[in-house]
Amino acid sequence: MKQKNYQGLFLSMLFIVLSYFFTRDYYSPFFWILLCLLLVLLFLREENRLFAWLMISFFGGHLIVIYLDKFIEGMIVGPFFRVMINQILFIVPILSMCYVIIQFNKRISSFLKKPEPFSISKSLYIVLLLLTIGLIFLFILTEDMNVFLYLISFSLIHAVVQEVTWRGILLTQMINITSRKTAVLLTSIAFSVNTTIFGFAPSIFLLYLTLGLAYGFLTTKYSSILPAIVVHTVVLLFSFFNGWIQLPIL
Repeated sequence: MKQKNYQGLFLSMLFIVLSYFFTRDYYSPFFWILLCLLLVLLFLREENRLFAWLMISFFGGHLIVIYLDKFIEGMIVGPFFRVMINQILFIVPILSMCYVIIQFNKRISSFLKKPEPFSISKSLYIVLLLLTIGLIFLFILTEDMNVFLYLISFSLIHAVVQEVTWRGILLTQMINITSRKTAVLLTSIAFSVNTTIFGFAPSIFLLYLTLGLAYGFLTTKYSSILPAIVVHTVVLLFSFFNGWIQLPIL
């Protein structure tokens, strides 16, 4: 960046604050901040205005997911399928963000593509090898074939949705208003704040911050979210294998 975008840096940090309020159900300060953001939209530069609308569409999409999830709770479906439907519903904020970006005539993402052949290093092949070995062990140790398929499908869908959202779209747009390193750091913080399913213990926060930094590094290094999706899937499968995460699959 030739000139530091202080507006962009402020908006990026505001996104972290809004993520914290939203995920902790502090809706009063959350909506007041959103209201103030709407009032200052006209005074922002175009790329910053795009990111401001991106934040609004991100949280608006998640509000829709919350209400749809409550509707699904009343349906007669198995617990695992309800979890899977919930994951698929996160396409809603992705589509809402894509719509905003298209309205600004900008590229949705710089990372929604295959890695360049010359950029694939030995380390990535090692990760792919570990994924294959992990799948084999999981298949051998899992007595029920349905359970095996459930774990694979959940891990893959969750990894794809998360990486498209955080590294595919948000990281790209935050790079446009800050810098590559700053964007990786701030999206990783927001990613760890946004992950509340396991609580907000410092160790959990640091774990997801570390994972977010790793996913962001892989995405920017290979100019693609595919390596991050692979590693994200490996991490989930490893967590299931060690019993750190449980799914309602029975």
